[in-house]
Amino acid sequence: MLARLLVCMLLVGVLVGCDKREEGVAVQPPSSTELAKAVLVELAATGELNSSIEGLQDRLESMRESDPAKTDELLADYNRLMETPPANVSKIKSIAKEMVAKF
Repeated sequence: MLARLLVCMLLVGVLVGCDKREEGVAVQPPSSTELAKAVLVELAATGELNSSIEGLQDRLESMRESDPAKTDELLADYNRLMETPPANVSKIKSIAKEMVAKF
């Protein structure tokens, strides 16, 4: 009998204690523009064409609505970047720096 009473009191305490929840903080995810710039900043620093560049073209395309002219310039630079041999680190860094400056 005492064991049942203790279990019931513990259960009530747990249920009442779990009711109060803290409100979360709303977090705004970074925009495609911010993500594209971050990839290019990293590329300008390292000169390594790695997996981080995979979504770059799509992120640049998503900027077309807000600034079509800048998007066309950046996509032309992106094509130059992709045509550059991975071993040519200095050229990759140079193109990436030019692209970052256009943001």
